Amino acid sequence: MKWYRSLYWKIFLAIWLSSVLVILATVVIVGGMSHHERDAEVQETRARALAERMLERYEEGHGLERLQRKLSRGAPGMRIVELSSNERVFNSLPKRGPGARPVLTFELVSESGRSYRVEVGAWPPREQFGRFLGLLVSVQIVLILLVSALTSLVLTWLVVRPLKRLRLHTRALAQGDLAVRSDQQLSTRGDEIGELAREFDTMADYVERTLGASQRLMQDVSHELRAPLARLQAAAGLLEQRLGEGDPLLQRLNRECGRIDHLITEILSLSRLEALEPGTDAFSVQELVTELREDIHFQQPERTLTFEVPKGCRARGNRQLLERALGNVFNNALKHTPMGTAIELSYAAVGNLHELRIRDHGPGVPSDTLEQLFDPFFRQRSGVDADGYGLGLSIARRALRILGGSIEARNHPQGGLELLVRLPVA
Repeated sequence: MKWYRSLYWKIFLAIWLSSVLVILATVVIVGGMSHHERDAEVQETRARALAERMLERYEEGHGLERLQRKLSRGAPGMRIVELSSNERVFNSLPKRGPGARPVLTFELVSESGRSYRVEVGAWPPREQFGRFLGLLVSVQIVLILLVSALTSLVLTWLVVRPLKRLRLHTRALAQGDLAVRSDQQLSTRGDEIGELAREFDTMADYVERTLGASQRLMQDVSHELRAPLARLQAAAGLLEQRLGEGDPLLQRLNRECGRIDHLITEILSLSRLEALEPGTDAFSVQELVTELREDIHFQQPERTLTFEVPKGCRARGNRQLLERALGNVFNNALKHTPMGTAIELSYAAVGNLHELRIRDHGPGVPSDTLEQLFDPFFRQRSGVDADGYGLGLSIARRALRILGGSIEARNHPQGGLELLVRLPVA
């Protein structure tokens, strides 16, 4: 999953951007109003000080031309009129334009007691961008952004972390761990995430009961079929004594009885796997693979077998489970590949796992049915006339899960089907 699709970053960026927008709006609106009021006060104070200085020079008899030339650079226009004689003492307001109209008027009494009216034009506008940039890099704004970032991190941690734990529980349930439930920290929460965790537990209980009932049903039906099957086989034996071994109908009856017996055996094996203990004893995988290789060579001597497993390859658990799993994998390759084709087994160490790669040289399977190979009763049609009921690889996957391992199917780039069996290192 790409980073920008993560719920963590979506919440983080949403809170961050909303905080920035609120801060910008506050700076532009509230900051602009406060600066306007403060600027008006500052301008009036500066204008009074400037007018007092000019009147002081005027009453002392000094000329104002030099001061006027100095103030004309970056200073507002100003008009000073003595109230008693209505005489203009000073005038630098432009005659036309937006600056000709005074924006500030006040009366001023000099130290000699004379009264003057002072009219001040507009001050040069301050650079708004510089003021705005100064506010953005101020300590207050930086602190607000840091607090909003910390808040978003805490919120995403409170939401995303429990969701990730629920996702792991759901994945474990999908992989066949029917006993998985949400941890107590999740299920006891009083918010929506706690409700979701409790709904997950309810769903897991229902799935476990349903699958357990179906497994018990298959087991009970298989046991019940044993008795009529035994009677059919006994009846077939009596018919064989009367009709002889070469009768085609009798041969068909024996063949069908054998198929039913094989199906019942596989169903019982599938249902009994859950009752087997995982075990804790360490055993040699290399010795087990050697035994299976000898069995395959005895059944089909013409097969080319290439098995490479180091002597130090050891696993821990119930040896019978791995024997059942690998035996079904090899039987699947023998059934679905032509006679005389090769079967290869190679070994690789991947971290703390043993990886056994079993490859045949058959036709392979369509890529869209690779995962279905491990579903019970799924049968892949191929060009090879093969018997089976689609339970072999399903039994292999369940056995490996009990051992803490896994199995995966893929088509080899050079042809044939390749099964990857992974086991924890002892």
